[in-house]
Amino acid sequence: MILNDLRTLRMRMDKASHSSQQVAEFLVSQPQIEEVHYPGLTSFAGHAIAQRDMWLVDAEEEYGMPVNRYGHLMSFTVAGGHQAARRLFDRLQMIWRATDLGRIKSVATIPTISTHQQQGDEGRELAAVPSNLIRLNVGAENPADIIADLAQAMG
Repeated sequence: MILNDLRTLRMRMDKASHSSQQVAEFLVSQPQIEEVHYPGLTSFAGHAIAQRDMWLVDAEEEYGMPVNRYGHLMSFTVAGGHQAARRLFDRLQMIWRATDLGRIKSVATIPTISTHQQQGDEGRELAAVPSNLIRLNVGAENPADIIADLAQAMG
């Protein structure tokens, strides 16, 4: 099973990364979203480093030139604090709500109620994990469907 996963890893990462860029650009344009953290955005603090180092392996064979791919993980903060983030999170329909990331399907989590719950407010502040932060693993679904789910959850 591991070998099967490895054989399709490049293709899956290409698709998920390409979709993630579209989702990140959509989120940046939404007034309900304060900030989007994704290496593919020029507003991301580490964008220049990501642009220098994050390349799709063998992209020249498929695209005829080198292609940046910035991964399938991002996070964003929701305007209105924790309750607004929780409302958006609870309204997601296609995107799975879970505590783990890194799947082939789109999954979201709120760290303050999952992975960082036991740190307490001081620990989360030290780790720069605000209460209105949502982490998103963009999967292999059509990016328009992911965007539509986020849009309806914001509405």
